[in-house]
Amino acid sequence: MLFLAIGGLLDGCSPSPVPSIGVPSAGQSAGPGSSASGGDGAIPSSSLPLGTPVATPAAVHAACPATAQHDGYSTHQRALHAATTNWSGYVARSTRAFSCIQASWIQPSVTCPANGSASLAIWIGFDGETGPSRSTLEQIGTNTDCHSGRAESFAWFEILPHDKFEQPIDLDIASGDRIAASIRLVGHSFQLSIEDLTTGLERDTTQKSPNARRLTAEWVVEAPTVGCPANCQVALLASFGTVSFKSARAILGGVTGPIGDARWTRVQLTLESRSAVIKAKPGSLGKDGASFAVVWHHR
Repeated sequence: MLFLAIGGLLDGCSPSPVPSIGVPSAGQSAGPGSSASGGDGAIPSSSLPLGTPVATPAAVHAACPATAQHDGYSTHQRALHAATTNWSGYVARSTRAFSCIQASWIQPSVTCPANGSASLAIWIGFDGETGPSRSTLEQIGTNTDCHSGRAESFAWFEILPHDKFEQPIDLDIASGDRIAASIRLVGHSFQLSIEDLTTGLERDTTQKSPNARRLTAEWVVEAPTVGCPANCQVALLASFGTVSFKSARAILGGVTGPIGDARWTRVQLTLESRSAVIKAKPGSLGKDGASFAVVWHHR
């Protein structure tokens, strides 16, 4: 599901195989929902009465390993805006290779059209956005497909150009579930992990992408391309309301940073039709530089 650009604007601020599924051993991580990454909904111990027990957040397996960490949003980051026909969200562009990406989100409840089909994909990935990396793409996330008024959600990964279609992952996904995902370079392979934090189930797969350059990292809501190879076209975007990303971070040069890290260029992507009708649009980054929301506008 490659990036399809229809225009760009410089902002004033001056940016297949069946998966081998398994559960990795728990390790230290500063990932989505962990105390090291700020968590989601955790109550600071300083705000509780003295002596009140404080629950330790469960380790998130679908997360990048702990490293030195940059926090917050940089006002010195180069920022770009672009319009695409299939992606909405944020991209980090770098001249050096990323080694890990992570995020978490709440799987939205989708309103399907009474007739016909519509789709929604939520994912993180490397490559595919622009430049020399565009011929490859390593991604993992969730899909919701609408057929005749009924919605079906599932987890998947895809390695382009090797995979011709999304590769389903055996993990039940329901609206309202909190999902965490990560892609980590391990040796010469990628470990792609996805975890349903609501059910506690996690899956991962190790895949090779020999020509990957990892010069872009993406956090995306997409109107997927369907009907390939005979009749490839961008699907109608299923009505999803809002998708909120948290703990959206990447590792570059051994240091973890949020989307708003000044070490790379930030690209904010609006999904538009070819006639410039806005279909989905991301909001500004949160103060932590690692959170944002994409709002649905039109199919």
